[in-house]
Formats: sequence, structure tokens, C-alpha cells
Amino acid sequence: MNKKKELEERLSQIVNSLESMDNFIDDLGINIPESAKEVIKKTIYSKEIEEIIDGINEKRPPRLALIGRSGVGKSSLINAITGSYLAETSAVDVGTESADLFQYKEDGEIVFEIIDTRGFKENVQATTNTAEEALAKAIDKFEPDAFLMLNNGADRTTLKEDAILLKKMSEEIKVDIPIVTIITRVDALQPARIKDPANYTQNKLDNIQEKVKQAETVLNEVGINHSTVIPVSAYIEWSHESPETLTPEEQAQLVIEFDGRYNIETLIEYLEENIDFRAALYMMLNYRIDQAIKKIANRFVKVFSTISGTVALTPIPASDIFVLVPIQLLQVNLIAYLNGIQLDVKAARDFLLSLGGVTLFGIGFRFVAQQGVKYVNLVIPGGGSVVSSGIAYSGTYAVGQAAILYYIEGKSEKEVKEEIEKQEKEIETNHDFDIKSKIISLEKVEDKEVAFEEEKNEDDKEQTNIYDSAKEKVQGFFKGIRNKKDGNNN
Repeated sequence: MNKKKELEERLSQIVNSLESMDNFIDDLGINIPESAKEVIKKTIYSKEIEEIIDGINEKRPPRLALIGRSGVGKSSLINAITGSYLAETSAVDVGTESADLFQYKEDGEIVFEIIDTRGFKENVQATTNTAEEALAKAIDKFEPDAFLMLNNGADRTTLKEDAILLKKMSEEIKVDIPIVTIITRVDALQPARIKDPANYTQNKLDNIQEKVKQAETVLNEVGINHSTVIPVSAYIEWSHESPETLTPEEQAQLVIEFDGRYNIETLIEYLEENIDFRAALYMMLNYRIDQAIKKIANRFVKVFSTISGTVALTPIPASDIFVLVPIQLLQVNLIAYLNGIQLDVKAARDFLLSLGGVTLFGIGFRFVAQQGVKYVNLVIPGGGSVVSSGIAYSGTYAVGQAAILYYIEGKSEKEVKEEIEKQEKEIETNHDFDIKSKIISLEKVEDKEVAFEEEKNEDDKEQTNIYDSAKEKVQGFFKGIRNKKDGNNN
């Protein structure tokens, strides 16, 4: 079984796990209050998780709307992204002469769909309001994942006209999609003889950056302030001097003899991060399968961190730990399974405990120990209050990154702890104020007139006692899991 097929099957199993949350909660072996169970299920079935499920179930080829002149390098760009020489085949009529719809196929499967406005401004008869309206309707019906404005790096005379058209089209589209300005053929910038990006001189790199600045200036002039500018070279020499003369079958056999691609990875990264997840997942599986597992895992980490922060913002009738720890355990399980490693609850729990202070509650307790025992119940089991949203997000994020390092990158437990501990200091620095603000807001809600005083140099012994007290409660939480599991086994 090839890598793509294996990963697709794992993703299908992950969907089944996410859709069977009751079974996962029961397998945890924790006496979770019913109210907390409902919060867990409601949280897991969030919009963000639903997007992942839909992306897995409904993955599809990316749909891109291209704005640019004839000969700007559209086909070369698609070939550079896929690493294959793909045949361009005309698709259905889009209802206007101002645009063409193309499909790019590989092994009979559509890998890209492109609506191309090439020649729109070159056709004087087309530059009417009616033609622009027809073009906008065609693009809107196409439902693109992103606008790509292609401009030849060696020619900036048409950039402003194309940018004006892009602004009109983007305003007509009712959905918010990424806009990318791509400066093509930067390999032709001086010194033009240098085609290997590894040998680009500083002079050539400076010329490329100058083109980026020029494009950004023009975009700002026409009122496009949210377009990412990416300079690229799609220069490839294939194993045939005239690949366009070959049959599709012969083109499929072509290999790259010289690879002059520059910044294509940056473009792919941007698209994968910003377009519809259904299309982004398709790109990962088809063009960068070796990186797909880690990319998908990082998507899980972002989503689970976000929903953890959401939990922390909403007071619930049960302690946060009963909601946040199961979320973190589920995250660890899914990340491990992406790489073909099946964990039971005990293994996931032991991994979480092995991280020590870098876990969600380890970070929170450290601040509590500094501030005094009266704040302990605000952030630990038994208080029924919410933890800091920033701490919830950052703690879950740290756990997810640790799982990626351990289960996907194959780092040792020691290496994982060393790497994550580097993040811990930054997390604490960034969110100390967030914790303080949360405590103050909680006191105000409860109409407590308690002055919040920072005590940076409290007695070391008192700090240790408070920290140990908090730590014991978390350890007791996990001990309860072990005892219940052991009882079940007996």
C-alpha cells in the first residue's frame, strides 16, 4: 500500500474517532461529571473540528482564479507546484469570452482547476462594464480558493491595470479568500545567466526584493492592502527539449533534468495554510506526502489549542481539568495515529505526565505558587472556575508540539522535554499578565473587593508548599484514572 493510501485510511479512522466521542470519553476511565462530558462533546464538535472532518471527507483539487497577461507563466507555475509536466485540458464553458476554465490532470485525475482571465485587458472590446460583470459572475460561480495575480518580474508596465481588475473582482466575490500576487520569472532578473537558486548572487536577490517592493507599492496605490507578494521562478528543464509537442502519455514520462525553481515551497506553504482545508489537504496528499503528516498534525494542534482557549473563556459547572485534560489526551492520540502509532489511554496519559511543568496546569500552578494560596482555587480542580485562556491555549499547543516531536519526528523523551522547556519560559512570560487579568476579572464578577498586589519575592517555603499542594491535586486526578483502570482490569 502506498503512503497516500495509508494516510487516507488513517484519516478516515480519525474521523470515526472524532464522531464517536462518547466511546473515547468512556475509555478514559475518569469519573467525569455529566456536565463536563457535555462540554467536552460540545467543544469537540466545534466549527473548527467540523472543518477538519469535512476536509477529510470532502477533499478536492484546489480551485484558483488567475489574473495575468498571456505568457506570464501560468502552466509553468502549475508544473512547478506539482513537480510534473501536466497537460492542460479545456473544461466547461464559463459563460464569458473574458475567461477560460482549465483543468490540469495527472494519471487521469484532476489535480488543479484554474479560471484564467488571461488576455482580458489585452482585448479592447472586453474592457467594458458588461464584460467585467460577466467575468465577476463567472469567478463567483467557480468559487475559487484563492486569487493569484501573476506578473512577469521582467515587466511591471501591466501590474497596475491588473491590480485594478483584481480589486474589482475581489470586491464582487462575497466570500473572503486569500489574494496572492506572484512575481514570476525572477530567474530572468539580472544577472539573468544564473538559473540555479542555490547560486543566486546578492545582486540578484536584491533585484528580486526590489520587485517585491514595487509590487507592494502598486497594490497599496490601488487599495489592495491584504495581498501577499511572493516572488518565484518556475524554471525547469525537462528530459525533452519540446515537451509541448509530446502526447499526454509521453509528457507523463518526463523527468526534471534541471531544477531552477525558486520560492515555490513558500507559495505552497502559503496556500496550504490559507485556502479551504478541503483543497489544502488535497495538496498535501498529492504533492508533499512526506510532509503531509506533520502538516496535518500542526493543523490539529492549532485547532485543539483554539478550542482549549474557548473552554477557558467560558465558566462551566465543573472544574476545567475535567474538560481540558481529555482534550489534550485526544490530541495526543490523534497525532500519534497520524503516523500509524495506536495509543491506549494509559500511554497517552503517561506521555502527558512525562512533560511535567510544560503541561497546561504546570504552567498555571507556577504562577499560583508565586501569588498566594487564596488564588489556588481559581485555576485548579475544586474551584470550578476558568483558567486563563492564554494559558489554556499555550499549554495545549505545547502538548501538541511535544507529541509531534515524539511520535512523528522520532525525538527521544529527553530531547522532547528540552525542546518544549524552551517554549515554557516564553509561554509564562507572555501570559503572566493574562493570568493576573483573569483573576482580577473573576474577583470583580464575584463582587469581591480584594486588592491584587504583586508579590514577586514571597517566602520561598510558602511558594513551594502552595505549588506542591496544587501539584498533588493534579497527580491525584491521574491517580484516580489509574485506580479506576486497574479496578476494571481486575
